[in-house]
Amino acid sequence: MKKEKMILVKELIDFSDKEHIICLNDEIVMFDRLDLIKLNKLPWKLHQPLFAMCIQGSANIKVNLQDYHISTNELVTLMPEHIVHGYSSSQDFKGVFILVSNKVSEELLPDITSALPILMDFRQCPVIALTPEEKDSIMEYYEFIWRKILTVRPQYSSKQINSLLLSVLYEVLSIYKERYSYGNFKRTRNEETFYNFYSMLEAEYRKERSVIYFANRLCISPKHLSMVVKKVSGRTASDWIDEYVILEAKQMLRSTSLTIQEVSRELNFANQSFFGKYFKKHVGVSPSEYRQQGQV
Repeated sequence: MKKEKMILVKELIDFSDKEHIICLNDEIVMFDRLDLIKLNKLPWKLHQPLFAMCIQGSANIKVNLQDYHISTNELVTLMPEHIVHGYSSSQDFKGVFILVSNKVSEELLPDITSALPILMDFRQCPVIALTPEEKDSIMEYYEFIWRKILTVRPQYSSKQINSLLLSVLYEVLSIYKERYSYGNFKRTRNEETFYNFYSMLEAEYRKERSVIYFANRLCISPKHLSMVVKKVSGRTASDWIDEYVILEAKQMLRSTSLTIQEVSRELNFANQSFFGKYFKKHVGVSPSEYRQQGQV
């Protein structure tokens, strides 16, 4: 996986208004004015998660060719690969926005692996209504993170802010879980195939990394599975498999005392050498180098 800075975001966001926007290490951007998103960049495909909350007025947004009306106390969760075709807002609109880089996303995801199916349902329902209490809770997080970015000591800034962002994410996930019964959304046949693949992958990625295996389980050809997954998610089946395996490997290398050989065995690699080549291909460094980076 490439380390991605927020180059696309810098093209998308106007950073000139220092009073209404704040940025940490080019990886976390927070702002409270909708017009800081440059209209001349529409339509655009998101490459990072974006969380937005309407606190006054209303707005309209078109995502993946579907129109959404956003009212006061509604939360918008946009994920990578969402395509925003356009938006507008009322004159009295006020909102808050949090945008994070791929690097931050990768660091947070290993902590919420069990919640990934819920993250996928953000695609089906990116706008949800909040109770006043839920809205106040998220605003408290937002304001606290803003203050922390201004005052946090550089040495631990990323770790502190990431921990706070993880708390916000869990807050959002708990709200989604209360609202919806997962797996019951009406889907197209392709979406159903992708959902089944995704659910199967979550359960079996530690022992299976073959597209052929998952295709056989779904009683379709590997070529058809790859085509469907690419069409629905914008990424190949192999990409999804590799991401799950790499996220788990990163988590074990950084958060456990397992040896690299033990990590290799846990992820069902033939041997440590094969695991090392696989990991370096996707991360750019060897497992031992990655572990050492986390100890600096």
